[in-house]
Amino acid sequence: MQATRQWMNTHEWMLKGNKQTEWIEKRGILLWLAFYTGGLGGGLYLVSLFFNNIWGMLIGWFIVAGLKGSFHLIFLGKPSRFWRLIMHPQTSWLSRGLWFVLGFSGFGFLTILLYYFLPEQTTAILILKLISGLLALCVATYTGFVLNTVKGVPFWEIPLLPLLFVTCGILGGFGMIVAIALFDPGVSIVIAENGSRLLLVINAALIAIYLLIASRKDPVSMQSVLYQIKGGIAKVFWPGVIILGIIIPLCVALYGMVSEDGMAGLIITGTICEILGGMLLRYCILKSAIYSPIISFKDFKRSQV
Repeated sequence: MQATRQWMNTHEWMLKGNKQTEWIEKRGILLWLAFYTGGLGGGLYLVSLFFNNIWGMLIGWFIVAGLKGSFHLIFLGKPSRFWRLIMHPQTSWLSRGLWFVLGFSGFGFLTILLYYFLPEQTTAILILKLISGLLALCVATYTGFVLNTVKGVPFWEIPLLPLLFVTCGILGGFGMIVAIALFDPGVSIVIAENGSRLLLVINAALIAIYLLIASRKDPVSMQSVLYQIKGGIAKVFWPGVIILGIIIPLCVALYGMVSEDGMAGLIITGTICEILGGMLLRYCILKSAIYSPIISFKDFKRSQV
């Protein structure tokens, strides 16, 4: 019995699921910010294409090319690591994602440049919009596939994750385009607010469905769910993701339906809450990840018989 206890103390990590920390603590915070800014920038660019708004396209492009790209480079530390990483798109979603970012940075910038000097809808601009839009969608989505392919983290292996990420990014894009509409009469604030309301409901439903699926997947995934809703990061999940990210923006959007007064300050507050809520959603998903134990405790006890 003493030998069993000693073995368990020394090899506890093999019997007990350990929290994932590499992608969310210390330098991992940069990766969290890179993941989120990719979703937000790609989502804003897509929404701005729909509204044909060059300023939203420019801001979305800068968020991806400037902020996301910088976070990735700082996280990697050395430029040589970046080049080694992008050389494996056939096997790595992280490598594919960096190619998406590079492609979007180039085609997105070219689209904005031509659209600014040639605002007429020429065939060339339409083709560039299509290419840059597809790349923006890939940038907003690929991080979900990156997490899907991480071995040993059941909470990340749910196929719904890429859809949740891209929906969250587009929701942030709608929030920002609503704010842009306050200063640009070319953007219909009514259509933008309707889109924001719809995405808020869809995003809330996807979060609930995701957590429900995760809670029934296996015991380790269930631990991740409990860690979010009752455990150490519940103080981030409920006030940050649910109240800031969903309830407050939805209340602002519903108020806009019954009030003729635009209340610019209220709309901007709702936009900020949507952005913070989306950022904290990714934080909770990264922070609550738990690795599956190599040996279950039941199997260990059985082996001692």
